[in-house]
Amino acid sequence: MIPLPLIEQLRKIEIQTLRATSHPTAGERRSLIRGRGFDFEQHRPYQTGDDYRQIDWNVTARMQQPYIKKSREEKEMTAVILVDLSRSMDFATARQSKRELLLVVAATLAFSALHDHMKVGLLGFTDRIEMELPPQRGPARAWRILDALWEIRPQSRGTSFIPALEHLDRTLKRASLLFCISDFITQEELFTSNSLRHLARKHDFVPLIIDDRLEEALPESRGFLRLRDTEGGGEMLLHLSPGPRRQYETLMRERREGLRRSLYQLGLDHLFLRAGESYLDPIMAFFLARKRRR
Repeated sequence: MIPLPLIEQLRKIEIQTLRATSHPTAGERRSLIRGRGFDFEQHRPYQTGDDYRQIDWNVTARMQQPYIKKSREEKEMTAVILVDLSRSMDFATARQSKRELLLVVAATLAFSALHDHMKVGLLGFTDRIEMELPPQRGPARAWRILDALWEIRPQSRGTSFIPALEHLDRTLKRASLLFCISDFITQEELFTSNSLRHLARKHDFVPLIIDDRLEEALPESRGFLRLRDTEGGGEMLLHLSPGPRRQYETLMRERREGLRRSLYQLGLDHLFLRAGESYLDPIMAFFLARKRRR
């Protein structure tokens, strides 16, 4: 059961996301995470075989090509929150672990999507699928997702995105919004895999990368620091002198830049978040900027 202080924090997130989707003067709802304008939410281009009686001539005149009104089923949109439950997500040097940040980020995304009248589902993975909640609507769905994330005890330690990506590719029948919350620490060649490329072509795939301050630089101190790989079990002993610290910082910077470069090459909007630091304002700013670009 989620402890009471955390429930209070999650309720504040629910209220703040509701405020973010309300117009400041007229009280109207506005979409936070959908990236298209009204016409493209309600219409689609005419295709051979469509009923010509559904053509919207006002939109057709503006767009200079035939558009028809979408059916209710076509206008429905689904969001799936894809979460990394591997052991590296338990890492923490701040007051907040990466796993704890994952929970509040998932809450922000779930409440935002539900306020946008979307179905929301959850898929948790390690190197296998650990849990799945099919997409549904309603505030109760968000709290069911958060309860499941709090209670889950993963069976595996490792990380592999491929089984989860292939599962979504098989099961999602219509284009969906996929949030992937992870530190993206994996041994597999994820960004050159056909699984990710194929999924990203069919769906709106949005990575949210969570890291810790120690994954950027070692502490300025003396002596040695022992690091253990919680997934693979290996260990490393680092001397906290200036030379090894610079080498470590270079390796971490190159990893981050390589990750960012791979995401840009795939055309994926993405956001970096750090455990122990502000997350709500960066998420809101990210999605509002994303809407403006689209």
